[in-house]
Parts: sequence; C-alpha cells; structure tokens
Amino acid sequence: MQKFFSMPKIDWKSKASEYARDRKSLKKRIKEVTKSRDEWKEKSIRHKARADKLEADIKKIKDRLVELIDTQ
Repeated sequence: MQKFFSMPKIDWKSKASEYARDRKSLKKRIKEVTKSRDEWKEKSIRHKARADKLEADIKKIKDRLVELIDTQ
C-alpha cells in the first residue's frame, strides 16, 4: 500500500501579488529615505558653510581689535 502525501495548496497568484506590493512599498520607502538623507546632507553643508564664514568673520574682528589696541 502506497501512502500519498498531499501537498498543501499554495495560492501562487496571491503570494506573487503580495510580494509585488511589499516590494513596491519598500522601493517607495527607499526613495523617501534617500530624499530625506540628501536634504539633510544639503542642509548640513549650508550650515557648515555659514559657520565657517562666521568663524572667519570673528577672526577678522579679533585681529582688527588686536591691531587697534596695539596702536594705542
């Protein structure tokens, strides 16, 4: 007597559509994260440039003050 093992029924169509939805949502999330990262990177660069400019301005002011004090 042979024993037949029944395989569970798998709904491949629904699994494929679920996989496609998951993949689509992950791609969307990757785009969102990439855009957010790029925006923060640009913002950081702008703030760094502003901070460097302010630091240079402060140095010029200090040098000018030292020069004025020394001439008196």
